[in-house]
Amino acid sequence: MKEYTRNLIRNIAIVGHGKSGKTSLTDTLIFNAGYAKRIGKVDEGTSLIDFEVEEVKRKMSISSTLASCEWQGYKLNFIDTPGYPDFIGEVKSVMQAADSALIVLCAPAGIEVETEKVWEYASAIKLPRAFFINKMDREHADFYAVVEQLKVKFGTGVVPIQIPIGSEEAFHGVVDLLSMNTRFVTSNNVPVEGEIPEFLQKEVEDARQQLIEVVAEFNNDLLDKYLEGKEISEEEVSIALAEGIQAAKIFPVLCGSSLKNIGSRKLLNSIINYMPEPMLKPVMGIIPDTGEIIERVATDEFSAIVFKTTADPFVGRLNYLKIISGVLKADMTLYNVDKEKSEKINAFFTMRGKQQEAMEIAHAGDIVVIAKMQYVATGDTLCSKENTILYEPIEFPKPMFTMGIQAKNKGDEDKISNALGRITDEDLTIKVFKDSETKQLLISGIGELHLEIILDKIKRKFGVEVLLKERKIPYRETITASEKVEGKHKKQSGGHGQYGHVWLQIEPLPAGSGFEFIETLFGGAIPKQYVPAVEKGVRETLEAGILAGYPMVDIKVNLCDGSYHNVDSSEIAFKMASALAIKKGAMLAKPILLEPIYNLTISIPEYYMGDIIGNLNASRGRILGMENITKGMGLVRAQAPLSELARYATDLRSISQGRGTFDMEFSHYEELPNKLVKDIIESKKNEKSDI
Repeated sequence: MKEYTRNLIRNIAIVGHGKSGKTSLTDTLIFNAGYAKRIGKVDEGTSLIDFEVEEVKRKMSISSTLASCEWQGYKLNFIDTPGYPDFIGEVKSVMQAADSALIVLCAPAGIEVETEKVWEYASAIKLPRAFFINKMDREHADFYAVVEQLKVKFGTGVVPIQIPIGSEEAFHGVVDLLSMNTRFVTSNNVPVEGEIPEFLQKEVEDARQQLIEVVAEFNNDLLDKYLEGKEISEEEVSIALAEGIQAAKIFPVLCGSSLKNIGSRKLLNSIINYMPEPMLKPVMGIIPDTGEIIERVATDEFSAIVFKTTADPFVGRLNYLKIISGVLKADMTLYNVDKEKSEKINAFFTMRGKQQEAMEIAHAGDIVVIAKMQYVATGDTLCSKENTILYEPIEFPKPMFTMGIQAKNKGDEDKISNALGRITDEDLTIKVFKDSETKQLLISGIGELHLEIILDKIKRKFGVEVLLKERKIPYRETITASEKVEGKHKKQSGGHGQYGHVWLQIEPLPAGSGFEFIETLFGGAIPKQYVPAVEKGVRETLEAGILAGYPMVDIKVNLCDGSYHNVDSSEIAFKMASALAIKKGAMLAKPILLEPIYNLTISIPEYYMGDIIGNLNASRGRILGMENITKGMGLVRAQAPLSELARYATDLRSISQGRGTFDMEFSHYEELPNKLVKDIIESKKNEKSDI
């Protein structure tokens, strides 16, 4: 690909709800730009964009895909994104790398859940955005109804710059409200440009007037001309429109059908005419050594941030970079600020799905891909070693859906470890960790579908089959009463025997105190050399549990008396004696099971508040408080047992129609209700018998 300066580059994130036609639209745009012999189709598995095996199989995007093309002397970097909530991490990372977002809507469906979410993300980072109402050829497609929805939901800055010619089966073209011409397909399916049909004249005039009013509202010079009744030229409207889009105050609406390839060329032209070029504003970072805040502009020395990483056992690692400043050339040495490592690159390229096209030079604002960098990961900052800067890392959503994970076949543990390491490099919304108490390997993702696809990837890419298991709950045990107990281990069968004898006073401690061991021996009842063995025997027994095999906590043990034998006493004898004593004493001291309780912070539309509270009550939860955070949104603070939260991510999504989010963190342990204790003990016994 030839050299493109910053002013000739556009980086566009294609976002929206699943099944709105984002990928199909991207395929169509690439076709119109001359990079495909035919338009790829998701349903037929021929999409240029959705090429991963899992995507073809499920007929849906599961990862973001870069698709670069040239159009009218410009380089357009389209980044298609998934539309399902399980892959929101991909969407967020892309939106932080892009310079504008094209929000795609399905004409019959209008605004859907993910439409709202991507709007919120874009608003939070003040990302310029436009709407494309797709599938105008479908039954029940209503352009004007969707536009009205957009205005009500997202404000008066929403304004059409196109209107459709016909609708549903009769849809066959669009009118450009700036150039005041049309592009449509004839009855023979031939695309042509022409004059505005007479029957649309009044509708077009009204729509253009509305466009001028919206644009003038954000431009004082145009507002004066408009109020004075002076004519406003197409060029003036275009300039003001571009300024309003760049300022994230005007949000143009376009329309078409990716299936029929209507509106695609108009969309390409609108992108280069109105969507902003990259790096128009300085980007803030810090000097790593001092923490001093600095800024970089496009003309400064090279710097970039890695916003995506893919891992493949054959291709290796691919790192996707957004160049913030300077120029990238082959054979440059790049310094990784995060890893404090330098790496020389041999080549870099752009991508079109899985197709690679070599590049020799890339300017600030461009998006490029570099292969086989050893130390680089998503979120890392790359620059020169002599002039370092560290950019704020990309923020990813916290994974909240957790399951146990294990290899299907024995002996694959090393394989699974390697595979999980590669996968977590690629997807930062996946977390893998080992529970220190249950010893279970756990994997966390955004949702069930997310983990299912991760397992498919692991099997395909790394040749290891993995099973998901229910998460083991790290229950604990404690006592509620004090007891003094005796433990004696005596074994004499001729020759050297074994003798250990202890008296232990055990008592409960306040919650969270842990374990305390003391000795108050008097008169040399037990030699000091055996006291550590007694403590070890107590600790090991408590760790193994009494009721159901869970660690016992919040207990104080006092070695207060005992006896010994000059010949037969030993450390092992006292260790066993103390184990016998603590087992007996714990059972006498009214033992109970404790369960982990987690704090929940739930952000939810007020409309669903009652359902959320009802669900929490049914899950043994406690409501701690409620408050309003924004118009129509509320915050619920609650506590609930971990055992009831295994599928809360799924439950919340179902209850709130995908609009709710939550966070959870450990709070404390508290007593498990008696009615549940028997089941937990039985479950633990069955678990041991299966081993």
